[in-house]
Amino acid sequence: MRNMSSLRSTLTNAWRRLKAPHWVRLLFISMSTIERVLFAWLIVLLISSGIWSTVSYIGRNTELIAQSGGVYFEAAVGQPRHINPILAGANDLDVDIAALVYSSLFQLDENLELQKDLATEYSLSEDNLEYTIELRRDVHWHDGEPLTAADVIFTIRSIQTPDYASPLATAFQGVTIEQMDDYTVKFILKQPYAPFLTSLTVGIAPQHVWESIAPKNAALAEQMLKPVGSGPFRFSEIKTRRRTGDVTEFRLVRNKAYYGQRPYLDEIVFSFFDTHDDAVRAFTSGNVDGVGFLPLQLLADVENRRSLVTHRLLLPQYFGLFFNQQNNSALDDEGVRNALAQATDRTAIVAEALGGQGEELHLPIPPGVFAFNNELELPSYDPEAARQNLEEAGWQDTDGDGIREKDGTALRFTITTTDWPEYIRTAEAIQRQWTAIGVDAQIEHVGAGTIQQSIIRPRDYDILLFGQILSAQPDPYPFWHSTQTRSPGLNFALFKNQEVDKLLEEARKTIDIEKRRELYGDFQGYILDLKPALILYRPYYLFAATKDIRGITAQYAARTADRFNDIEKWHKNVKRVWKSK
Repeated sequence: MRNMSSLRSTLTNAWRRLKAPHWVRLLFISMSTIERVLFAWLIVLLISSGIWSTVSYIGRNTELIAQSGGVYFEAAVGQPRHINPILAGANDLDVDIAALVYSSLFQLDENLELQKDLATEYSLSEDNLEYTIELRRDVHWHDGEPLTAADVIFTIRSIQTPDYASPLATAFQGVTIEQMDDYTVKFILKQPYAPFLTSLTVGIAPQHVWESIAPKNAALAEQMLKPVGSGPFRFSEIKTRRRTGDVTEFRLVRNKAYYGQRPYLDEIVFSFFDTHDDAVRAFTSGNVDGVGFLPLQLLADVENRRSLVTHRLLLPQYFGLFFNQQNNSALDDEGVRNALAQATDRTAIVAEALGGQGEELHLPIPPGVFAFNNELELPSYDPEAARQNLEEAGWQDTDGDGIREKDGTALRFTITTTDWPEYIRTAEAIQRQWTAIGVDAQIEHVGAGTIQQSIIRPRDYDILLFGQILSAQPDPYPFWHSTQTRSPGLNFALFKNQEVDKLLEEARKTIDIEKRRELYGDFQGYILDLKPALILYRPYYLFAATKDIRGITAQYAARTADRFNDIEKWHKNVKRVWKSK
């Protein structure tokens, strides 16, 4: 009672101090304590409702508009070496920075559609061998010199020069380039090649900067780490450790003279770390705004923090099981291959091996990539049907040991892969699934640095668990044509089929987009039916940024650097304005 009396006295004194109308104060004083508490809560509710209504109204009728300014700091692992498009292809870090510094004749947008960049127009000869390309006339290098056809000629011929040892050399093998005038070039091919324009997404290097440097000395030139490009950002500063010479920071600033849509960000700064753990630690502690690559094992460190956002890219790649029928005759049995396909649960593999950070696949051209065939009927996981297939093919467990045999030979395979954790987990998941239908699947894993020479080159495996990377405009020829079964060919399944060969040969020469789409659609049908390999999944490429880095929209990418395809939209600063009616 004493507490109630005290509460009533407190409310009465508080109300008397309020500058409310006299009759309202009299009304409040005449109320009981409970009535006063309820009345007070009603007032609070009305005020809160008013605030909420105001906030909601503002939210519905205003929008955040990106503003210029701000610095984006990204954590990267490793060291930049060759920030020059002629040599950058060998190092993802170099490609990342080069994508921001250099322009190209064509570029891919966030949907992997080819768009003109330095090129304004192009034409193709009737025999599909000559591409004539006209250049923009308003482009300048970061040092103020004009960009002309001579720079394009210099770049392509440098890539073709053996002394440069460019990783891009094979893309321009047998290609001749001629200068028609100061702003026109012509590419001449020996035979039609439909995806050729995607090769021209390589950055263009300035002739006046590099022509005096001998190709064999280019890798050591100062310009490699102080690049001059024509892209949306230009080199500003590099910081190194005095004792070791390691680069600690690489700073780019907005190119105010950029010919295209200028980015909002003032600067992009790359901070370099020795390990992924160090990079992610810097990110989660707030020392940087983003991390360029987020390993699967460190994903939880980021996703548990509300202020951080994980972004996922789908690259034109796939991972699969490639059957070497020459090395193990059981794989030559159609019933066995069908059974292995039916016994493979891709959904479980993605969940177990990738923690759900991937997309299950069945076809050698993934969704989001040109010519993906979405009309094919995909097989379902059906272990009972797999057992039936093996029974009908004569594989039975006659001795009760859980492993099927035929003509005295056990149904046994060795799955060979690298020692990367995701690959090992994938192999272990497949091993469990196949054991359930009576298949003895052994696992062999070797170092990523030796698998090419010791396993892939001599084709020394029963089943190879490995990945293959396509281009945005895919050319499956190197991976599935019968001429590519021997190294350095990439036909890991040693697959030979005349009909498929014809489809691949015709498709890479066909300029007509719809015809090429049809040819590649038929090709995918053959792979699905004949099962020389089982395509399993493609993992997400993970990168992360803080929530205040807005405008990141890319979902598909041809390479990891393509996460910057929409860099002109990235922004930190925003302003709230009323929506126009």
